[in-house]
Amino acid sequence: MTMLVDRQQMIQTIRFGLGSVATSHFNPASKQFNSTIKPWPYDPKRAVELLEEAGWTDHDGDGIRDKDGVKFSFEFQGYNGSTILPQLMPILREELRKVGIEMKERIIEFNVLSQNLKEHRFDVASLGWTADLTQDPYQIWHSSSTNKGSNYVNFKNAESDRMLDQARLEFDDEKRKQIYWKWQELIHEEQPYTFLFYT
Repeated sequence: MTMLVDRQQMIQTIRFGLGSVATSHFNPASKQFNSTIKPWPYDPKRAVELLEEAGWTDHDGDGIRDKDGVKFSFEFQGYNGSTILPQLMPILREELRKVGIEMKERIIEFNVLSQNLKEHRFDVASLGWTADLTQDPYQIWHSSSTNKGSNYVNFKNAESDRMLDQARLEFDDEKRKQIYWKWQELIHEEQPYTFLFYT
């Protein structure tokens, strides 16, 4: 899915060129930020190949990919105070439509969206994270935070949990940095989020 999103173009059109493509939720100015990770490219051709390898093809010829009788159709929830979503959603909807994925939009009150996120009652949503220079990603990413915590996407990975636990017990800044760099590589490969851009 990340390879279907032209993030550099979004920066140009939505942010007027102010920003850079994101690879992690760590602040890029932080020592903990893994600067060696290269963003996934905008590559619709490769994305389609991966979708088809996973069995998502248009079996019934209606223009929407499906697998085992399930349409590749989802709802994107956003909040009504966002200045970016009215520009972002049409771009995403059109890019996905081109490859046979249906995206529906639903704009709701921020408090309703927050509740839906906590209760995992959403397909896709967009938020902006603010990150300190030193941070502990445990609350957002550890599997123990899926039960009404901030792990809204319900990401569960034993190796990720192990590294997050280890980092919390490590007092040496350099060793902790190395743990977080390896952890960001794991998140980059798993792609539970599509990180859009740093402002």
